[in-house]
Amino acid sequence: MSTRPISRQAALRLLTGAGLAALLPLGACAAGGNAANGMRSITLSQAKLNELLAKRFPYTRNFSGLADLSLQSPRLRLLPQTNRLGTAVDMVVSERLTGSRYTGGLDLDYGLRFDEQEGAIRMADVKVNRIDVDQVPPAQRELLSRYGPRAAETLLSNVVLYRIPDEYLSMARNLGWAVNALRVQPEGLRIEVGPQAAR
Repeated sequence: MSTRPISRQAALRLLTGAGLAALLPLGACAAGGNAANGMRSITLSQAKLNELLAKRFPYTRNFSGLADLSLQSPRLRLLPQTNRLGTAVDMVVSERLTGSRYTGGLDLDYGLRFDEQEGAIRMADVKVNRIDVDQVPPAQRELLSRYGPRAAETLLSNVVLYRIPDEYLSMARNLGWAVNALRVQPEGLRIEVGPQAAR
């Protein structure tokens, strides 16, 4: 097997042709591009995004050794009107001292950003819209209502939704290409790739 580096021309053919699909997970839906300027885009469906997100859960955080907060079973939705994603998750709060366990859920939405250095699409600007907990005593309910949203926002901030494989990221960088936009559309998340936009 040859170990010669791939040529710039070969990389260009790969990234501008059907090989662009290899930048993203199987199941992505190609959305074409502008051949004149080399721009290309790939769309990830809602189902594929939810599959990717589910791999990042459960998320757990400990509160000073007193309780554990676990977020599980994400259900993702598209919010194209605000260019964001929304997600409902199940929540479990376990008190270590008493052994009590409370269940509930929260609803949140967030934007997306591309981490150029790591080639990762991350959650950004996470906002909790609603938090519900079942059968919690009034004192604990007040504490959860006050601190739960902030804890969840901190816990999920910068979570990686997808990471582009190193070999394809290297090819794109060799061409001076970048992820120029992440757009939430009714059909899914559109990732626009092409010559790096002027800064």
